[in-house]
Amino acid sequence: MTLNLDTLEQWVSPSIRSLASKTVGPHKDDQAIRLDKGELPYPPSPKVVEAITQVATTCNRYPAVLGGVLRERLATYTGASPEQLIISNGSDDLIELIIKVFVQPGQQVLLPVPSFFVYWHATQVMGGVPVFVQRTPDFGLDVDALVAKVAPDTKVLYIANPNNPTANLVARETLVEVLNRVNCMVVVDECYFELCQTTIADLVDTYPHLIVLRSLSKSFGLAGLRIGYGIANTQVVDYLYRAAQLFPVNKVAISAGIAALKDQAYVEANIQKILAEKPRLQQALTDLGLKVHPSETNFLLVDTQPLNLQSKVLVKALQEQNIWVADFGSKPGLGDHYFRTAVGTPAENQALLKGLEVAISQSTSV
Repeated sequence: MTLNLDTLEQWVSPSIRSLASKTVGPHKDDQAIRLDKGELPYPPSPKVVEAITQVATTCNRYPAVLGGVLRERLATYTGASPEQLIISNGSDDLIELIIKVFVQPGQQVLLPVPSFFVYWHATQVMGGVPVFVQRTPDFGLDVDALVAKVAPDTKVLYIANPNNPTANLVARETLVEVLNRVNCMVVVDECYFELCQTTIADLVDTYPHLIVLRSLSKSFGLAGLRIGYGIANTQVVDYLYRAAQLFPVNKVAISAGIAALKDQAYVEANIQKILAEKPRLQQALTDLGLKVHPSETNFLLVDTQPLNLQSKVLVKALQEQNIWVADFGSKPGLGDHYFRTAVGTPAENQALLKGLEVAISQSTSV
């Protein structure tokens, strides 16, 4: 039987056909200043490298089910019980898994915007319907507006805290108000917990509809290994694990995660470097005429409107200098004057500032 491509395309789920194709994107060489992904600019702990080397010889065997010892180490680190923890292939994997478990095709996922794009991408992949609710002018949560949007078909609400890309923190009492007023699963993404030290993970038993997401990507420097985890009521964790892959986290990542959690001093030292650099970078960007929003993370949201320049103009000019930041112009909930930059090493931050001087000069002289 011979099929033409039109017939084959009709077999693809409509929710997948509606998505844009992925592209490789511009090549970044080893000399690139990479501030676009919010990564830790420092390598992982030497103990992590040693653990990876040791486990490499046993990669012919499958990893432990449910994360093995890593789950126990995370329980000690977070204060949760092992049964309240689910480990995933990065928090992105867990974002999609939550939708798989709680959202049927055509049902709604509530998203205060601007926020992390993976929330609505995963919703669309799974056939759900993303519903955007605009944040307040200072990027806080408009609780009344959120509650007004909750419908019988609303099954999940995603709240990044601190928020990505705006870097601001929502107060605990505001999140508790949301939990008390909405009748759906509430996912609070605390990917940047180590930088802000603010959490509501202690409330997962008080509010069984609460799921807290965390990651070892940012502060622990393991972004390339993809280790995320969630904290929730034990019954919720049980259902999530039922739908998860049997081995969602690979053996190398598990060993690296265990080693990283053992070296808290190294993690804290890197966090202090970031926190020391952040105000210096904020001030320097402000001195260039840009508006920088307050940040509780390792990145800054920068508004280019004071220079009367669209963000895409500056981002492109920086790319031409092999400096990479993330353009958020015209993303859901934002106008066309925003880019996000990670706080890098002192040398990377200086390269960004010099690059911006050139980009601004070129753009304003046209």
